[in-house]
Amino acid sequence: MAQRYPVSEIADNIKKGKDKIIQVYDMLPNFCLSEEIPGLLDGLRNAMKDYVMLDTSHQDLKTSKQKVIQLCTEKAEREIHDGMKCSTLHEEINQLLKNTMSKELEKHSEGFLERDPLYVTMKDFNQTETSNIEDQEMDNEDGLAVTGETVQIIDPYSKREFSNPVKNSRCKHSYEKEIIQSLMAANKNTKCYWMGCNNRVPIRADDLVPDDELKRHITRMKARAAI
Repeated sequence: MAQRYPVSEIADNIKKGKDKIIQVYDMLPNFCLSEEIPGLLDGLRNAMKDYVMLDTSHQDLKTSKQKVIQLCTEKAEREIHDGMKCSTLHEEINQLLKNTMSKELEKHSEGFLERDPLYVTMKDFNQTETSNIEDQEMDNEDGLAVTGETVQIIDPYSKREFSNPVKNSRCKHSYEKEIIQSLMAANKNTKCYWMGCNNRVPIRADDLVPDDELKRHITRMKARAAI
């Protein structure tokens, strides 16, 4: 019998699976013959698409369940108000959920799988080699905290490696999410704590976005260190 995971663990397991694929992708040039790489890379891309689809379906299911619960609750309240017995059947709920799921899936634009942030990093290795300089320049544009040529993976406040970094959309500096949120909760005028930062505007919750680029960089660094 297949192992069943609690709903709360599904998203985390999907994320771990996607990260593992990226780790394997980074190892291909070191462990595989050049003529083997294209076929293996196609397999990894297909696996990543499966994870992206699984993640999308999981999110759509969560949204659909919330909508179905709301619809069934509203129906039950109307029936009770009219002095009727609640008539929603199990089969009716399943069909309603199926229809709602289909509508959620239709909302996704064509080609959304290939636009996943992790999928798009899985380039052909000849493309990767010829664009190394461009990638380094893009680190700054994408918001990686850099000093010279070094990407900063240590939060300057906690002095620990980032585990869940968020990026300030104003100055592009990154913070450990738990740290910056606790500072903001204690002081509503909390400003960027990176040395030399010219941004003196107090940080607001809307300014912070997940720094997925930095997280991927750290994941790849660890994968290379494990080789």
